Amino acid sequence: MTEKQFFKQLQEKTDRVFKNSEVYSKNKDKNWYYSICNGPIYSKKPIVFGLNWGVSQDKDFEGHQAQTSYPSIIDNDTWPFKTHVNHYLLKYFGYTFDEVNYSNLCFFRTPNTDYLSYQDWRDAIPLFKEYVEYINPPYLIMMGAPKYLNEQELSSIENHGVLPEGKNRRSFVRTGVLFYKFKFGSVPHSAAHISPNTHDILWKILKEKFK
Repeated sequence: MTEKQFFKQLQEKTDRVFKNSEVYSKNKDKNWYYSICNGPIYSKKPIVFGLNWGVSQDKDFEGHQAQTSYPSIIDNDTWPFKTHVNHYLLKYFGYTFDEVNYSNLCFFRTPNTDYLSYQDWRDAIPLFKEYVEYINPPYLIMMGAPKYLNEQELSSIENHGVLPEGKNRRSFVRTGVLFYKFKFGSVPHSAAHISPNTHDILWKILKEKFK
């Protein structure tokens, strides 16, 4: 199955699941919809992912469209998040953002995760699992804490804490095995209130744990 064929199959399934979801039933008038990936699908390349797709905060926002077409290019080259991830990916893993897969654990768009119920996550994560299994990545890097993954989905978890100078709260790298097969690590999101030096230390730890 080609990447485009797989995308179409996953998109059709996502559409059915989304339209039967709790978040859709409660927010049908919002036109938030869903996305699957932000760029082409690269088989056997790493996956970088977050929690879920956001919603535009533009005051004139009238709604997103469902992602129904295979994305042949990476969206939004000026995206600050992309710039952040690109820096550390290139420094520690030898990839640019344009050379890896980018998605989210939940394909459903919302202004924040508070809009997603427990059942929404249970409905959404199997869709992401299909995406991961098709790509068969050497590892996945999650931006943010993996708090919505259960023990069956994320196993062998290890926490690696760093206490930044002058702070009284640790920042963490978490590593484990995703879906019983794939090497997994998480680092704080680019929006986390930690210094560039702390981000650098955490990405370096992740690289060492992936060896």
